[in-house]
This record gives sequence, C-alpha cells and structure tokens, in this order.
Amino acid sequence: MSVTNTYSMRRPIVLITFILIGGIAIGSCTEIPLYFTIGIGFIAWMCCLTTFAVRKFNKYVFPCLGLFFIVTSIAYYDSRTALLPANHLEHVLSTHKSLHRIAGTIINPPILWDENILNKHVHLMKSERIPKRSGYKVPFTIRVEAIEAASGWKEISGIMKVNLYPSKEEIIEGGHNVSVLKKLKYGQRLVLFGYAFLPKSPSNPCEFDYKSYLQRQMPSVRGFMTITSTENIKVEERDCGNGIYRFIYAVYNRLNNAIYTHTFSNSAPLISSMLLGNRADLSGEVIDNFMKTGIIHFIAVSGFNVGIVVLTVAVPLRFLGFNQTLATMIILGTVIFYAFLTGLNPPVLRASIMATVFFGSFLVHRQWDITSGIFTAIFVILVRNPTDLFNIGFQLSVLATVGIVYGSVRIEEALFKRVLVVEKLQVKAERGRLFFLKKYLRKSFCISLAAWLATLPVTAYYFHLFTPFVAVINILVFPLFWIIIICGIVLLTLGTVCLPLASVSAWLASNTNLVLEFLVSNLVSLPCSYFYVCGPSPTEMAVYYLLAILLLYRKYVPISCVQIILFCLLSAHVLILPGLRKFSSRTLTITCLDVGHGCAIFIQFPNGKNILYDAGSWQNYDVGRYIIAPFLWSQHVKKIDLVILSHEHEDHVNGLSSLIERFQIKSVFSSRHSFASRKGQKILSSLKRDRICAASLSDGEVLKGFEPATIKIFNPLPFASAVTEINDNSCVLKIEYLGYSVLFCADIKEQGIGLLLSKASEIKSDIIQVPHHGSSIRDLEMFICVVQPKYAFINSNHDSVAVETLNILKKHGVRVLQTHLEGAITLSIDERGITSSAFLPKVLK
Repeated sequence: MSVTNTYSMRRPIVLITFILIGGIAIGSCTEIPLYFTIGIGFIAWMCCLTTFAVRKFNKYVFPCLGLFFIVTSIAYYDSRTALLPANHLEHVLSTHKSLHRIAGTIINPPILWDENILNKHVHLMKSERIPKRSGYKVPFTIRVEAIEAASGWKEISGIMKVNLYPSKEEIIEGGHNVSVLKKLKYGQRLVLFGYAFLPKSPSNPCEFDYKSYLQRQMPSVRGFMTITSTENIKVEERDCGNGIYRFIYAVYNRLNNAIYTHTFSNSAPLISSMLLGNRADLSGEVIDNFMKTGIIHFIAVSGFNVGIVVLTVAVPLRFLGFNQTLATMIILGTVIFYAFLTGLNPPVLRASIMATVFFGSFLVHRQWDITSGIFTAIFVILVRNPTDLFNIGFQLSVLATVGIVYGSVRIEEALFKRVLVVEKLQVKAERGRLFFLKKYLRKSFCISLAAWLATLPVTAYYFHLFTPFVAVINILVFPLFWIIIICGIVLLTLGTVCLPLASVSAWLASNTNLVLEFLVSNLVSLPCSYFYVCGPSPTEMAVYYLLAILLLYRKYVPISCVQIILFCLLSAHVLILPGLRKFSSRTLTITCLDVGHGCAIFIQFPNGKNILYDAGSWQNYDVGRYIIAPFLWSQHVKKIDLVILSHEHEDHVNGLSSLIERFQIKSVFSSRHSFASRKGQKILSSLKRDRICAASLSDGEVLKGFEPATIKIFNPLPFASAVTEINDNSCVLKIEYLGYSVLFCADIKEQGIGLLLSKASEIKSDIIQVPHHGSSIRDLEMFICVVQPKYAFINSNHDSVAVETLNILKKHGVRVLQTHLEGAITLSIDERGITSSAFLPKVLK
C-alpha cells in the first residue's frame, strides 16, 4: 500500500476535509444547476454500491467514493448559498433605497449600555467632547417576517441588518427614546419604518465585495435597513427566540458593561475587543496601527484567546485539587461557552474544536493527534457554514496554526542548530539563571516567524501590507496582551463578587492598554516598519506554499536541491512573463472608476508611465483607500508618475492623502487658482512634507514625458480673469495618440465651455468626459457639436445626470457610458481603434 493511502487510512478526516474544501471551491467557481449536481451524485453513489457488490470492481471503490463526496460537497454548498424561497426579501427589494414598514425578530441584538455608562456618554455629548457623528449608530440584525404592501401585510423571509441612527438630542433627552433602545434584545419582535434596500455588488476592479461578505455570514445577511429615529421603531409585546441564546446575549451585555464601567473610558473599547471581540467602538486609527504593525490578531478574538481561557481555568482547578475528569469537563464547558459568547467566529471555533478534541480524547482515553484535531476543526467549521472557507479570519487562523505546528520546530532547528545541540548536552546545573528567558525568547521568535511566513502571502493579498519586523513586535507586545487578558478575565469573573479586586484588575488592564497603544503607535512611526505592496496573485501564492512544503518536507520527498532551484526558475519565468507582455503593450488605456459623485480617472500610457486625473468623491468613505488604491494594486502599479487635480473641490481631491501614504507619487499638478485657495494651501503643505513635486498648469502648456502620446492643457487661463467660478477654472486636458484623442473636461460649466469654444479647431476629440458630472449646462449642445465625440463617459450618480444631457448626446449619435450604471469604464486606444468595456455585466448600446 502506498504512503498516501496509509496516511489516509490513519487519518481519514484529512482526506475528507480536503474533498470538502475542493467541493466548496468548485461550487463557488461554477454555476452548475443543483438538480444536475444531485443527479451526478446519485449516479456516483450507485457506482459506489456497484463497486462494493462486485468484487472485480473493488479497485474503483476509492475513486467512486471521492467523486461522490466531491459532488455532495458541491451540492451542499449550492443548497446553502443559492437556494432562496420565492418570498425572499431579495425578490421584494432592490438596490435603490425606498421607504418600507417591515416586521421581524431580533436575532443579533445591539450592545446595550447600562444606565451609568449611558449617563457618562450623555455627559460627554453635552460637553461636546464627542464628535458630531460619533457613537450614534446602533446596529442589530433581524429575521424578516412581513412587509407592508398596498394590499396589507405580506409574508417575506430573509435576514436584514438594521442600522439605527438616533440623533444626539434623542439620546440626551432620554425618556421614551432610551427605553426603546433598552428593549432591543434578542428575540424581541419589532415593526420598523425606514429605508430598506439590497447591498450593491462592487462596481470597480478589486473593490471590497461587501455584498458577498454579508452573504457569507452565519446567518446570511441579504438586506439593509436605515432608521433615523427611535420613533420609527414599534416594540411588540410578543417575545420569541431560543432561551440559550437569550442567556448568552444577556451575559455578553453584562460583561461588556462591566468592562466599560470599571476600566478607563479611553481603554475600554480595546479591552472589550480583546476579550469579547467587540470592535464597534474602536477608532479607525487604532485598527490601522495594529494592522500596520502586523499584530491585528491581538485585537480580534482568536484561538490564542481560547488558549489563555483554558490556562486561566485549568491552573486554579489544578491548584484546588479538582478531580482530573471533573476539571476536564469544566474546561470543556468553559471553552464551549466562550465560543458561543464570542459569536462562534471561525478562529475561536477552530481553537474551541481543537480544545474539545484534545480534552475529549482524554475523557475517552484516546491518544491525541494534532493533525486530526486541526482537520476536524476545519471540517466542522465548513459543515456549519461552507462560505467560511472564504473568510479572511478563517484562512489566516488556519494558516497560522499550521505554520506554528509544522514550521516552528523546523525553523528553530535551522536557525539555532548549534544552540539546541549545546542544550541537549548541558545538565541543569550548567544552564544558568537566564536559560529559561533565552529559551522563551527563542521559541517565541520561531513561533512568530512561522506564523508570519505562513500567513505572509494571504496578508499581502488582502491587506496589501508587508510587515518585516512582526516576529520581533509580537515578542514585545505579547506580555502586555497577556496582562490585559488575564486582568480582564479576573475582572469579568471574580470582579462581580469582589469590588476591590475588580478595581485593581481594571486599573492594571487600563494602564497596560495605554502602554500597549503608545508602543504600537510609536512602532508604526518607525521607518520601514511597514510597506504597502501590490500583493501576490493566486498563482504566486500557490507557488509560494508549494515551495514551502517542499522545503519543510525535503526528507520525505524525493527531490534534490537542483530540482528545487529549477522549479523556482520555472515558476519565476511563468510569473514574470505576463508582466513583460503588459509592459511591451502599445495600448493607451483610460479607466474611469465609479466613485459616485466625484472623479478618479487613471490613464496608462504605452511607454509605461501613468497619470491619475482627480481622486475624490462625495461618498462617506475614503475612495483613495477603498477604491483607487485596490484598483492600482490590481494593475501592479507601485508608482504614480503624475496626479492632476482639476480643481480643489472635495469630490476631486479628498482621496489624495490616502494615495500619498500608499504609493510613490512623483508630481502633483493643478491650476494656479486651486493652489492659491485655502484647500490648495493644505494640499501644498502636505506635498511639501512628503517631498512631492508640485506645479501649476494653465492653457497652452504641453506635458512632456508621455510620448508617443501628446498631452495639451486647454484650461484655465494663465492670468487672472473674470472667471471666478471654481468649477470653470478646472484643468482641461486633451490626450492624442495614434490619431485618436480624448478630452477631459472636469467640472467646467458655461464660462469654461465658452473659453473652449473659442478654440473650436483644437478641441475636436473622439472621446469626451461630459462636463460637471452630466448635469444640465447651457451651450452643452453647441459644445458637443464642436467636439464631435464618438464616445462620452459620465462619472456621477443617479441624481446628477440630467435627462437633457443624455438627450443631447443621443441626438448626436454619441455612445454614452455611465459609471453609476456600468461601473468602472475602460477605454482603450491602439492600432485597431477605440474599444470600450465596463466592469458590471451590462450590455452597452
């Protein structure tokens, strides 16, 4: 029997788990009808029975079983994700916000503060120490039961996330409004009135897919509702739900309130995140600092927390002399309760299952096998929720665990081989006082390094971050984290019965937390502490992990160093070749990203250089960080040669600061009028601080360095003029390449168009950016007649595009592309002419 078959027989859970993973991956990548999958599964099962019954077909048993399990996995994934009832809310609502009255039951309640904490929060509000839009969001999840229609209430189904935004006055006044908030508990039935809608799919390349993220939750969230006042919430007397979950949510609330009551107000959010996984009140700056130092796992409840909980319970039980079987059962109960308390998130669930298998094997007198424990945990998690396979936390948790278990010992043997040999030869009397400290530091370093190497490609792929010193930072931060967790556990357990003990543990946890935040913020400011990277492709990640496996198991794999080197060279050739082809392209590519009402246009030139024309939006999130940067990384762009800011309005510039942090920007150009404004002066000071070249543009200038394409500036005028409107002073530029031309108009209106019409012979172009987001402008038709474009693109939202503008473009036979309908728009110019494409699956006419 082969080594593989022997291994599979010894650990069948490993093979079964890999088959399940393969089936889920195939199911996510294909759209095979469920009835077809079930039919194939039935045929495979019949083949299995045949191979069992007929002896001469016995050799086909394992292939048939493998096919059956894979097909079953695909069918299971499809049935859990694709099957929706006819009355599901996805068939009732749309992506456009509309007012609805909906009835449902709370299945994931908000975190409710007790009266003392709420009074403290109200006091901060009255003293204006809390920003205008901070702390007013109350999120919870409901199971939808009915929706009010014109004919009456109609039964529907599905899970909806509700965001309540009570005003500052409502919270300060209290009374009825606060009493309503207190009733938002698990199992409570509500009637809600607000804006209901479905989440949108991403409309730009590599933009975070929040819709899929919500659908992959457990339970799957398919809709949103926004409520602006507690007056729009009617609490019904009927209360339903599972008693166990009601108890768990009540305990969670009480523990969270205990943290906020006893710890410092500025330390409570981070301590609550570490202990209970509550990141609702964490500031974006704190999360970013932990992410940039590579220790984000410390503020997300993970398997490490489970290990600390086990030790915290096990040590006192052993000290008190508990029976070993009874102590094991208490530990198991504590682990299971903690897993439910933290919401059964994949990392905690994985560690809890491993702990359950470990202690359970002791109870049934079976030998513990760590490989079987890991794969049992993975199998149970994926059976519970197949889409957890695509959960970032699950992937990082599994990879880190595998790296620590199978890689840390080999790394220690490779880096400290001589030290380990000396230690084996030493007797206890020769080891000295610092022996255990050195051993702790060495093993901590190897464990941290193993976890970092195991998660490096995935971290770079999702977060585009490279943190070279994370192994050392983990060692520095770990003792502080340990103190906070231990003090927090003492606070939440013994602190409820002993107030002095609660005060001491809370004081120590709070001050340790302040030291931790201070240390992390200073580590982030150190040079080369982190780098933003494009991130590897899936192929590059596969090559990385395959090479890691070959290096770790060289003793068991019949492969020489020469073969490994040849494999690396071949992989490098395969990975680099597509980039060389792209570099040698003779295409000029223009991509207009969908940023809502705003502008972000990326232009890639045949000579390898690029220009970003504007970087802003009126959206309530950072488009530089969440839209433009992911797109640039997907194009393997590390350096932006030139940023042109058409004018100083926020919807054209507010994403620049994030791009300056993430990319090497050589130059930023704008009009003289823009740099003279107050906003422009702030931009100039930030550019000077980062040593980025800045210059002004004006009519008649020609930009060099982008040949064979030519770039000419047509607006604004180089001298002071009667043009006082900021929009009309926008930088207008024309790009010509291979006899085709593109005219970028930014936000010019009547006066700007009038100035361009005076140069009628020069502004004729094949492609035009419709001025001022497609709004109604006088003389627009005359402008279109002069330019004579074949293509026109509009970067805006639904509310800004005027019907009159669309009619003018249609009248003149112009092919119109709109970002709010098609998503990101790409226009390419090469020897074949102009081609257009859109990110969203919409047929362009």
